[in-house]
Amino acid sequence: MIGGVTLHPLFFMALFLILLVKGMAEFYSFFPQPDQKPFRIPGIITGALLFLSGFLFRYLYLPANIFLILPLAILALLAIPMFRKEGNTLIQLAVTLLGLLYVALPISLMTGLVYHPYQPGFNYQVALFLLVIIWLNDTGAYLTGMLIGKHKLFPRISPRKTWEGLAGGLAFACLASWLMRPLIPDIPVLHAWILTLGIVVSGTFGDLVESYFKRMAGVKDSGKFMPGHGGMLDRFDSLLFAIVLTFILINLL
Repeated sequence: MIGGVTLHPLFFMALFLILLVKGMAEFYSFFPQPDQKPFRIPGIITGALLFLSGFLFRYLYLPANIFLILPLAILALLAIPMFRKEGNTLIQLAVTLLGLLYVALPISLMTGLVYHPYQPGFNYQVALFLLVIIWLNDTGAYLTGMLIGKHKLFPRISPRKTWEGLAGGLAFACLASWLMRPLIPDIPVLHAWILTLGIVVSGTFGDLVESYFKRMAGVKDSGKFMPGHGGMLDRFDSLLFAIVLTFILINLL
């Protein structure tokens, strides 16, 4: 992950394109029922176009009309239900679009963190800051929850998450934010702390949302991509929501 974010823009593109395709495939696998079965291939292709158009627009300095690809792809996606003979095509279309909203849009916004308004060109600092905060938050929450966790956060959705784990994750994240302060000198200190808190809260919420999807689908893991760790979404569920909030805060603050 660190290499994909820091070494070269094309490594970044390849890494997050893989995350997008695998993440959307895992999300669509949550809905195997005929009445809900999404338009898997068209949905993934549309998500990939969403990401690639935004990235290549910045990397190759393409004209803004490259984004005309997106409405055409979405219109094609909307036309597919006319050719499907089984299932409730309205629900199937809704699930397909939900996959775009849940996975493809956040990953596409990641491009806006490496090509941000502060400096011209590819700058990995904010994206790397986001990743490290997420990792340290998850690690701190796990360790603290295992050691002293007693009060459940949302037992109906994720019985293992505790308020103590949330506090421990925030403490680890704040430590990481302080240590990484030299990486983002252009961001004021107060804004960096706001960013850290927002990443922790949104990342925790993203984790809970993915747990809800898995519980609804009746599965333990989103896939078997990483043995012992589950699928791609199991590793990057926190990141999806944190990307969106980070993108908003970076542009607002």
